[in-house]
Order: sequence, then C-alpha cells, then structure tokens
Amino acid sequence: MRKVLTAVLAASGLIGFSAAQAAPIQWTSGVGANGHYYEFVSGAFTWAEALADAASHNYLGMTGYLATAVNAEENQFVSIDVADGQLSWLAGSDDGNEAHWTWRAGPEIGQALTYFNWNPGEPNNCCGGENFLQTNWAIPAGWNDHGAPGNAGQRNGYVVEFSAANGVPEPASIALALGGLLAAAGVRRRTR
Repeated sequence: MRKVLTAVLAASGLIGFSAAQAAPIQWTSGVGANGHYYEFVSGAFTWAEALADAASHNYLGMTGYLATAVNAEENQFVSIDVADGQLSWLAGSDDGNEAHWTWRAGPEIGQALTYFNWNPGEPNNCCGGENFLQTNWAIPAGWNDHGAPGNAGQRNGYVVEFSAANGVPEPASIALALGGLLAAAGVRRRTR
C-alpha cells in the first residue's frame, strides 16, 4: 500500500524532489511574505536555459517558473535567503524592447517591472546588449543586466518560484484523489 501511494504521489507531482535535493523554502514571515516556495538551482545556465529549466520543476503539485522579485522584501528573500548571495537569474528581461523591462514567467508574465534594485550604473546594456536580469551582482541582492547578445556566454544558477497561481491542487482535490487511492487499494486487497 505504501509503495502504491508513494508512486502515485510522485507521479502526480505532490512529491517531486529526490532525497539528495533540499526542499524549496517557503516565505511565510516578514513584510510581504507571500507563502510562495523558492528553490536555488546551482549550475551553469544561460538565462534562456534557466527560464526553460525552471518550468520543468514541480513541487507539491505546483509547476515552477523562473522567480520574480516584485518588491524589496521579496528580492531580499530570493537573493539572500534562497540564493545565499550567489549570482542568479531572475525572470526579468528587456529582450526585444530595450529599456522596457518585463517579467517573462510566473503570474506576472508580461507585466512591466515596478520595483528595481539596479546596482549603480545598471542597467547599462554593455558590450552590444545585455537583456536579462541577474541578482547578486557586485552587491548582495543588487541587480545587473547581463547575458545575450553582448555576454552570451554568461552562465550561473537561478531561482525557481512555486505559487498557488501556478497550479496548487486545492485541498478538496487532494482529499478526493487520496480517497480514491485508498478505495482502490482496499479493492485490490480484497481481490487477492
């Protein structure tokens, strides 16, 4: 019974991380806490790779997306508490419309950024063009425009965000699914 339940929960995305991977961190306290979960993914990713890879993550039935930081408190939490000050991609970009930064993932997709934490002199569109938002550049939680086309080889980790707006099963659906599983297991046990 336990193996069946674990297999079904894993297949449904209700549990979706290996024992070697730390569980995402939920932001539950402090000003602006939104209840979302966040996870730092270390590695060498371009912004486009990070955007695509983040969407392949699932946690508690939620589909991940490249994180957004819509205010100072969320930026601090994402950049310092989750990414631990490491260089990280976030979902902001001005690709295709220079100097007009929008979110390219999550519930805010397509919305203009209304909060900014640019380092002094940024964004500067250096070296023939920088179109993607990077946090923890120069100063902790400070932003930089980086990446293609001017620095196409820029690779670093990124932060995945999981929120109810992106598919958390409602409690009634989970209860219904678990009830069905338990009933199926009971039928299976009686037929042996």
